[in-house]
Amino acid sequence: MGLLRFLALGAAVAVGVNYVTKRRPDGTSILDDLTAKSPEWMDKAKEFGDQVKDRYSQYSGQVEDRFAQQSETRESTTQGSTNF
Repeated sequence: MGLLRFLALGAAVAVGVNYVTKRRPDGTSILDDLTAKSPEWMDKAKEFGDQVKDRYSQYSGQVEDRFAQQSETRESTTQGSTNF
């Protein structure tokens, strides 16, 4: 059964590679399009990564502030009471 799955996967990969590298009437292939557009996509990915970093730093600051407020509240409520 494992050999059959391996053969099916290999055939699927072979068909996919053939499809991506097949030349169109204008002489280009899908692979050519992907390599031509990859720098543009990398720039967009870097911009998105920077936005995610900014949002993360914003939200982490808010979480730290809330955590500090909650810990101050807990300290102030537990200082006045004794539980013996």
